[in-house]
Amino acid sequence: MAVEVTLPRQGWSMEEAAFLEWLKKDGDIVKSGDPLFSVETDKTVQEIESLDDGILRIPPDGPRKGDMVHVGAVVGYLVQPGETIPFDKPQTAREDARPPKAAPSNAQMEDETPPRPPTVESAPQTACPPSSDLRPPVSDLPVSSGGTGRGAPVSPRAARKALQQGVDLRGVKGSGAGGRIRERDVAAARGGGSGGAAFQVPALPPFPSSSGPVPKGHEVPLSGLRRTIAQRMVASKTLTAPVTLMTQANATALVSQREKLKVFATPDNPAPSYNDMLILLTAAVLKDHPMLNAQWADGRIVVSDAINIGFAVDTSDGLLVPVVHDTPSLSLKQMAIRTGDLIARARRRELTTEEMTGGTFTVSNLGGMGIDMFTPIINHPECAVLGVGRICREPTIEGGQLVLRSRLWLSLTFDHRIVDGAPAARFLESVRRAVENPATRLAL
Repeated sequence: MAVEVTLPRQGWSMEEAAFLEWLKKDGDIVKSGDPLFSVETDKTVQEIESLDDGILRIPPDGPRKGDMVHVGAVVGYLVQPGETIPFDKPQTAREDARPPKAAPSNAQMEDETPPRPPTVESAPQTACPPSSDLRPPVSDLPVSSGGTGRGAPVSPRAARKALQQGVDLRGVKGSGAGGRIRERDVAAARGGGSGGAAFQVPALPPFPSSSGPVPKGHEVPLSGLRRTIAQRMVASKTLTAPVTLMTQANATALVSQREKLKVFATPDNPAPSYNDMLILLTAAVLKDHPMLNAQWADGRIVVSDAINIGFAVDTSDGLLVPVVHDTPSLSLKQMAIRTGDLIARARRRELTTEEMTGGTFTVSNLGGMGIDMFTPIINHPECAVLGVGRICREPTIEGGQLVLRSRLWLSLTFDHRIVDGAPAARFLESVRRAVENPATRLAL
């Protein structure tokens, strides 16, 4: 009897994945444990292994690169020699096919917070070329659960489903504990069972052009990574109460210390980047401000015992955010080696799930791209994210004298549900002082 090859669940919150490629060809002999195909799940690439022996047969309507495959979907079959190929009962694995999921029945799993992931790793520039456009760019980062904005709690899956299907949560009655809106409530509202109203995004008017109408463009394939980034950006802005504070630090001592370290750099002992130094400084300050290292978890505030800082890496496939676990335990030398390895493997898409989850705070650095200041997006459910701009040489008055100093803009976006403005401001002020006196906080 033919054995169905399906997409297994690779995590509590996994519902679907982007199909990448078959690692075996149609008609190949497969042994148990052989890699069959690869998928992209929540910013990581995973190879799915066979659980049985047989001859692989791929249906004509099987998944192609970029197709979204749902958990439990049949993507192929394993047959024995001479056995009938069950293609007469095709089951497409594409986005429009939603076979029964192998989802756990325990209602608590629906409320499980999905993994998070980000910003952009780069060293701030020490030069300050003229610029006439200082508009803050749209920043990067991820998300999870929270509330509806009217006080009723909503599970992460319900929030994601509402965003995907256009359901206004204000009209949905929750069936969970305390009126919590669950995924099945959103599904019922979509079908008209709970009074939830679907909303429509109004069409934008054509962009004015003196040369006539805007020419029709071409569609860009939506990768699994891009889909994940989009969902988390929207969810973060929807489910948090973000406030951004900004300050400017005198980075002269920071620049001087890095220049000294560069003299002793070797291939085996790389010079730390400004980002390495800022990550360690932030980790040191977080010890004195634990509420900024807290997380919003299912309507509760949980202060993490560990300090695990994520940092953004710009790759050709999209934004990835590796996490440096137990950040304060690393020396500056160890940090440079660790981040160098994570960046290289992120750009080769070789990061493991563990290396991209478990973050408690995020540092987003756009300084190397010529950005002075910006408003980063919270990596929900984390409390806050620190935005780092470029380092510029600017004139300043000291002791009645005009002198040049290296200046650095810092931006802190925090979730006002977790902390208020005053403690957030004290944290940012502590970061500023650490930047201005880095030798007191950095261990070589």
